Amino acid sequence: MALVLYVEDYPPAQMLMAAIVADLTPHALITARSGREAESLAATFRPDLYIVDLDLPDTQGTALIRTLRGLHKAPALLVSAYEEAVDREGLSADIMAYLHKPLDPAHVAHMIDQALMHTPPPFPGR
Repeated sequence: MALVLYVEDYPPAQMLMAAIVADLTPHALITARSGREAESLAATFRPDLYIVDLDLPDTQGTALIRTLRGLHKAPALLVSAYEEAVDREGLSADIMAYLHKPLDPAHVAHMIDQALMHTPPPFPGR
């Protein structure tokens, strides 16, 4: 089982992702509502995957992904309702894939599994 960090400031989107991960994957999910909270969680829990919304209240998702990877290296998926912004922003942030809102649960679960398949297994005790 892997640990996924989802960074999203909109509570209904957080609830949807929690349901997707709980119902369609064997993984655990932790959530953050801001970049600052995500940095703290990443340093503490060392997640196996980052899923980050592009537009956060205190930072842009692509900048946050670079910061998070400086704390703990893990693959990243970028989420946005703005397809053209994701294409432009994501290219510079080494994003594995883009998830466009509204989220399709089966596609999100598939992309989580795909991203984690390209990651070496975590060390015991993280």
